[in-house]
Amino acid sequence: MLYVNAKMGQALGNTYNKQMKFEAREEYFIKNGGILLEKHIALSKGQGIGPRQVKIFSTEEIQKATNCYDPDLFLGSMLRGMVYKGILDNHVVTIRSPPELDPNPELIDHVLTEVSAGMMMNHSNTVKLNGCCLETYVPIPIYEFCPNSSLYQNLHGGVAISNSLKWGDRLRVAADIAHALSYMHNALSKPVVHRNVHSEAILLDESIHAKLANSGYCVMITPGESSQRWPLKGTPGYIDLEYVETQEVTDKCDVYSFGVLMLELLTRRQPLMMANDGRELVDAFVSAV
Repeated sequence: MLYVNAKMGQALGNTYNKQMKFEAREEYFIKNGGILLEKHIALSKGQGIGPRQVKIFSTEEIQKATNCYDPDLFLGSMLRGMVYKGILDNHVVTIRSPPELDPNPELIDHVLTEVSAGMMMNHSNTVKLNGCCLETYVPIPIYEFCPNSSLYQNLHGGVAISNSLKWGDRLRVAADIAHALSYMHNALSKPVVHRNVHSEAILLDESIHAKLANSGYCVMITPGESSQRWPLKGTPGYIDLEYVETQEVTDKCDVYSFGVLMLELLTRRQPLMMANDGRELVDAFVSAV
C-alpha cells in the first residue's frame, strides 16, 4: 500500500508540475503579449503603414524545429541567448532561445522591442522577422536564416568565406546598409533610429547581400521637436560621441555608426583596436588619410 501511495504521489506530483508549467506558459504568453502590444503601439504610433503579419509559435513547435535544441543545429551564443538553425513552416529559420538562467526584465524589454521593430520593418536589407514564441520567460524571436553569418565574422575571421570577402562585396555591404538606414530614417512617417549599427548586427545572405539586424535599441523620434534624451545604448567603438555627451537621439547617431562601419570595411580592422592608443576614431582616420 505504501508503494502504491508513493507511486500515486509521484504521478500527482508530475501532473502538478505539468500544470504549473502550463500555467506559467499561459502567464508568460499573456504578459509578453501585452507588453509587445504596448511596445508596438508606442513604436508605430503615427506610422502610415500597418504591422506585418508575424506568426506566434508554441514552445512545442520551437522544440520540434530545433530537434529539442540539437547541438548539431547550434549556430553560436550571444549575450541575449543561444542561436539555433531550425525549420518552421518549411522554411529554414534562425531561432534565438533565451539564456538558461532567468534574466532581468531589461532583457525581456530588449527582445520585445526587437520583435516590435521587426513587425514594422519591410525592407530587403533588414532581417525579416518570421515570428516569435511568447510562452517562455524571455520571448523567442524567429528570423530568416542568413547562411553567410555576420559581417564581423567575415571581416575578422571565423567563417569559410572570410578570405573571399572582396572589395566589391564590401562596397555592396556598405550600399545595402545605407539603404536600410535610409528606409528607417526616411521611408516611415516618423524616423526610427537603430542605435546599434555595428558589424555583428549585419548578416549576409547567400548572395553576400547585407541585412541589418539587432533592432532591440530602436527608438522613434519626431522631426522638428526637441531631441529626447535616452539612456546610452549601443556597441563600444560605434557610439556617436555627441550622443555620449548629450544622450540626445537623432538620426545622426546611426550616421556616425555607419561612418565607423565604413572605416571598418576599408581597413578590415576593429574600431576599438584602431583607437587603442586613446585617440578618437575621427582623429585616427584623418591621420591615416
